[in-house]
Order: sequence, then structure tokens, then C-alpha cells
Amino acid sequence: MVVLRAIGGFFARIGRWIKETAWIQPLLIVGAIFAVIFAIPHIIDGVKGWFNSSDDANKYFAKTQLSLKNANKFDSNNAGSEVDKFLTYIENGDVDKLKADKRGERFFVAFVKDDSSCDDLYGGLKTFQEKWKNNDKEFVGDNKDALAGSFKLWTIYTDTTEKIDNEEVNLFDKVWLNHYSLFETLVDGKYLPNTYYALNKNYGVSTYESNFTSDSLSTCPINTPLLMYFDFSEDCAKNGIALENQKVKGLSDVIFTVDGSSDLERARTLKKCWSHTDLFGKVLKN
Repeated sequence: MVVLRAIGGFFARIGRWIKETAWIQPLLIVGAIFAVIFAIPHIIDGVKGWFNSSDDANKYFAKTQLSLKNANKFDSNNAGSEVDKFLTYIENGDVDKLKADKRGERFFVAFVKDDSSCDDLYGGLKTFQEKWKNNDKEFVGDNKDALAGSFKLWTIYTDTTEKIDNEEVNLFDKVWLNHYSLFETLVDGKYLPNTYYALNKNYGVSTYESNFTSDSLSTCPINTPLLMYFDFSEDCAKNGIALENQKVKGLSDVIFTVDGSSDLERARTLKKCWSHTDLFGKVLKN
């Protein structure tokens, strides 16, 4: 208490001196003004950096974006949007058609929004892609964990809207309803909740229910960003679910949050997912 009173008294004396010394007050005001002026560029740079990060993420995801145009026209006679077509192939297990569309034998599907919420996912994916492309020793090598195939990513924007009959309509909500049975399958307790990744993360059926199904059927409940990993190779069963028991053929894992506090750490997590290793390839001891 004595120390605190001493400190308080010191600042009180300074305050009285400033108050009683008239000439110092204009100098302090001028100094404060210059401090604000010199700080403005740094504040602007900080704001620009925040926006640039989101812009970079959107530019990255836009390169592999699957179109939602015509999602509202999907029916038995109309294939609907590019996303509808893609999900129909997934739903029917049409691997040959996916390959014909050059989707790849292994690929990520990112569900994102046009905002800063997906910056971390962007950083992890971009770092993983670059490390792989540059043959980084940690990511690519002659060992059992070597990465197979080639990096592929497809992106679906869940906040894409279009004006239909004078009403702003979310097109992904349409897609979700068009393929509701597919998303409902992801909730099956004998499927994704039993993958090594889900077991290691303690994800139960409710985790998948809250993201893929809804009683209201009005708005898709998917929380973005969300990442799916598809593997149609012989390695696909390394996630802990035999191929014949995979309710959606090739869908190995659904990642709700990519582990890691930096882009490099998140890239390492994605590498483990791609190669079905570590928490994606076995049950880890607590």
C-alpha cells in the first residue's frame, strides 16, 4: 500500500505541475497532435493488412470455385449448378465421371464465405500447396508418409446469393436442399464419427448433425470454414473405415477446424490428412 501511495503521489505532483505551469500545456497539445499524425500511417497499414489478407484468401479460393449458378433450377430434368453436378457424382459414387471432369483422385473441398473467417484455412492450404510444389524436405520425401497424387482443391462459397423473383436467395441453401439426403448420410453414427480423426477429436454424431442437418430445412447450418477430404485411391480406407462401409465413397474426413496456431502448423495438419497419418491414421494415446 505504501508503494502504491508513493506512485500515486508522484503522478499527482506531475499533474499539479502541468496544471500550474501554463507554458507546458500548449507543448503537450502540439505533441499529442503530432503523435496522432505520425501514428495514422501505421494505423492505415494495419487496416490495409487486415483487408489484404481477406482479399488474398478470396482470390485464392476463387481460382478453384465451383459455380452455384442455376442451383435453383435443379430437378430430374436439369443438372442444376456446377456444385449440384459435382455433388450428384459424389452421391452416386461416379468416380469415373469425377475423373472425367478432372476433379482428381484425391482432393479437398472447402466450404467458405467471402469474409475474414476463412483466412486461417487459406494460409494453411496455401502453405501446404507451396511446400509440396517446392519439394520441401519436411513435406515430400522417400518414406512411408510421402504424399501421393497431386494437390487439388475445390471451393464452394456458402454465402453466394442471386436475385430471383425480386428476392435475394442464398444459392447454397438451394444446393443443400437439393442434396439433403447426401448431407444426412454424413450424420450416420457408423461412418464419419468412427474415423480415426473424429475419435481423436472426440467428435460425436451431434457434431455432424449440427453442421449438416436441420429440422427447419430453411437454411444450411454448415459453419464455415469447413474442409472435406476425398480419396478414391486404394489408401482411402486408411482413415479407419473400410471402403465398403464408407457411406459416401471416397469421403475420408471432415475437418471443422484445421489444427495449428500458424500457417505452417496448419499445413502440417493438412499433410497428415492427405497421407492418412498421425491423428488421421490411428487412434492416438491420451
